[in-house]
Amino acid sequence: MAGVNSGETDKIGILYEKYKRPLYAYFMKFTAGDTQASEDLVHTVFFRALRYKSSFRCEGSFANWIFSIAHNAGIDHNRKIKRMIVYKSDYLATHEQHYEQKEFEIREEQRTLEIAMSKLKQEERELLILSKIDNLKYKEIADILNMSESNIKIKIFRAIRKLKDIYIKIENQGYE
Repeated sequence: MAGVNSGETDKIGILYEKYKRPLYAYFMKFTAGDTQASEDLVHTVFFRALRYKSSFRCEGSFANWIFSIAHNAGIDHNRKIKRMIVYKSDYLATHEQHYEQKEFEIREEQRTLEIAMSKLKQEERELLILSKIDNLKYKEIADILNMSESNIKIKIFRAIRKLKDIYIKIENQGYE
């Protein structure tokens, strides 16, 4: 490490080869066997060793110094993981609540629509079911009901308008 401190940064390779396995083994315990995280942490340690090389005072043990860097890198890693877990659980809780709220709103809209449909006359309900649910063309409905196509268009238009008015009234006043 004295050579690295004096500017011979290529000497870090020798230290890397000597300490990568013990550091990797240390991180495998620290990360509960996460091989990718352990490899990344070994690289982080040597990156930090280069960055903070001037803090090594060639008086103490290099192993102690590099493992203190490893210890701090592991703590930083765990903090990051905890933040990610908290963020992910918050994200999931928020989106789960949003999904449940949307599902509730859809059920409420369907219930309101069913009530509004039940307040229509039988003929109006039948026309809306044939045109909007069964997706039949005006001509097909006219043939089924033995009416003119223009009469069907007018009746469907009026039924939709009436349904909309009833729906809005129910929504504003509650179920009747």
